[in-house]
Parts: sequence; C-alpha cells; structure tokens
Amino acid sequence: MPTPYAEPPLKTIKTYSTSVEADLARLALEAAGIPSTVVGISAGMEGGVAGVQLLVPDDRVEAARIVLGDS
Repeated sequence: MPTPYAEPPLKTIKTYSTSVEADLARLALEAAGIPSTVVGISAGMEGGVAGVQLLVPDDRVEAARIVLGDS
C-alpha cells in the first residue's frame, strides 16, 4: 500500500498585528514560488493577542526570510 503524501512541517517565520500585513507577505512569498500559510486573527480582534502568524515549510525558511528582507 502506498504511503500517503506527508507535507513538510511548517515553521512560523514572522508574526504580524493585522491579517492585511500577513497577507501582503504571503503574496510576496507566493510570487517568489514559496508556499506559505497565514494563521490567526488580527490583534485588534477578540482573542487575537497572539497576532497573525506567517508559516512556511521548514525547508523554505531561509528563502522566505530573504524574500521578506529578514535574512
């Protein structure tokens, strides 16, 4: 029986105070061919004190940081 496809683990590379900021970063990564996911809600929303997290696969962390200027 074939092994199900396992996606690489994700790592939070940056936390934003709004979903708009996180989505802009996600779009920049997408344009560079780096998959990413946005998780959380804006800090101004109820329960959003943790902010909005931008996650990328472990093997793309360094490339993502370079694209976002956080290297």
